[in-house]
Amino acid sequence: MKKKVLFLSTILTTTVLILLFTHHPARAMIELMDGKLKINGFIKETMYLRTQMQDREKHGPGGNHDSILDYANTAVMIEALYTLKDDDDMAVRLFGGLRWWWEKAPLYDDDLRRSIAHRDRKDYVHPRNFDDDMLTELYIDIQRGPWQIVIGKQIVQWGQLDVNRVADVVNPLDLRHGVPGVDAWEEIKQGIWMIRTFYQSELPGNLLFEFIFNPGDYRGTLLPYQSTHWGPRYFKNAQFKPGHEMGMFAWLHQKMNRDHHGWNLGENYEFGGRISGYTWDIDWTLLYWNHKSDGAVTADPAAVSALATQYVTAGLKSMFLGGSVNPGDWPSTRVFKYKRYQTIGGTAQTQIDWLRYTTWDLEWFYEIDTPLSKGERGSSQALYDEVRRDILGIAIKVSDRIRLPKWFNNTFRTQKKLEISLTYFWEKVFNHDHDLVLDDRKHRPRDNITDAVSLFLRQELWHTSWNLVFIGNYYFQVGHWMAVPVFTYVFPSDFLGGGMRVDIGAKFYGRQKHKIIGNDYDKKDSIILRLRYEF
Repeated sequence: MKKKVLFLSTILTTTVLILLFTHHPARAMIELMDGKLKINGFIKETMYLRTQMQDREKHGPGGNHDSILDYANTAVMIEALYTLKDDDDMAVRLFGGLRWWWEKAPLYDDDLRRSIAHRDRKDYVHPRNFDDDMLTELYIDIQRGPWQIVIGKQIVQWGQLDVNRVADVVNPLDLRHGVPGVDAWEEIKQGIWMIRTFYQSELPGNLLFEFIFNPGDYRGTLLPYQSTHWGPRYFKNAQFKPGHEMGMFAWLHQKMNRDHHGWNLGENYEFGGRISGYTWDIDWTLLYWNHKSDGAVTADPAAVSALATQYVTAGLKSMFLGGSVNPGDWPSTRVFKYKRYQTIGGTAQTQIDWLRYTTWDLEWFYEIDTPLSKGERGSSQALYDEVRRDILGIAIKVSDRIRLPKWFNNTFRTQKKLEISLTYFWEKVFNHDHDLVLDDRKHRPRDNITDAVSLFLRQELWHTSWNLVFIGNYYFQVGHWMAVPVFTYVFPSDFLGGGMRVDIGAKFYGRQKHKIIGNDYDKKDSIILRLRYEF
């Protein structure tokens, strides 16, 4: 009965939110105050239904599911642009973005709720606080002559591919509720407080100079929580009360979040810049970024041992005396370290007319002194040292539009060409040795090179009322692949003012046998159901 009430409340909540924003016809933005205020955003209901689930996930001491509904998220995003002044002398604008979510799967699934650590579950179901999760961006944009200055919380785009991040190095990712290829980049990036300036020169190539200074707002990559849809399965982790208390992964995760300092001007500042130009029919950029690592490294065996001992002590206490696995006072020693390094890189884009008018993109990075851990035979379970290495990454993307056969167009009532892009990514670690821990970068153990290919397809059908989008990628060295086909139905403009669409799709994952690299073995094949209203 309780689950039926929750399900009905979900539908009611989504419907009410949609109706609140359907007073205006759907368009790029809702304009108010004679166009000075522009608002856009979306209301979205997303569900993932597992198509495969091992018995030990559902039954036994390590089970954490009594339903195939693994993800049920109501999300709202609102962005507003307000023009304070706009004339020949100066333009001043304010921009803000807010988001909110409600993840309901732990409410539907009692076993799932019990298997997520209490602190993690609270942050997973709703935003943690206003600045960290709800406020995506908030800045003032001032333009005068060739100068522009933007001050506030911002999301920066420095080149962007379908799946891999290469030159887009400024903002860290939030992977708790989505991943590249399934969700839009803008929805999984974290905004950071910064000062961003531009100068439009009159030099050859129309050079644009950009500089960014982050005064100390550090935000590391947010990893998915144990037992959640994107996180590792519960039975894969050491635990003392299987199915009821946090395992070792959750323990380490919480300590990891405690070991980095969010605001610290003396330690966590970041800075860099970019030059953009147009030369010989090529749009190009060169960039430099001096920053803290988004992920942690550790090589202090004593600190790791102290943390593991505390976990075992708390676990044994809970077994014999009852109660939860409570860490008590966390060790003051910083087990996880976030080190500074530098990245140079760039992008280039051009169209080659003699080659079917295809568009070609090049993105590259060179990381200088990237912090890495060393473990016996590259294992993250046997760390013993911390080192620095240089890493080179290159991606080449080709995009084309292909006219399909006449019978296809007649059958599916479309005259639109098939949009297709193919991206090849290659990465090499210099001064490599077999003990470097590189599983999070999709390297095969004891291998200094990894490469991957990704494919993007988009085809409009039945007079644009349907869209088919496919994204897939394959890592050659480790044999990991992902395939995400999604059909989208766009409702007519006279339905609730337009802007309504439904996505029906699936996401599949695979790997070579016995090639467990990173967390890919924990990704779950699922049916995607999504209802969206965009305004």
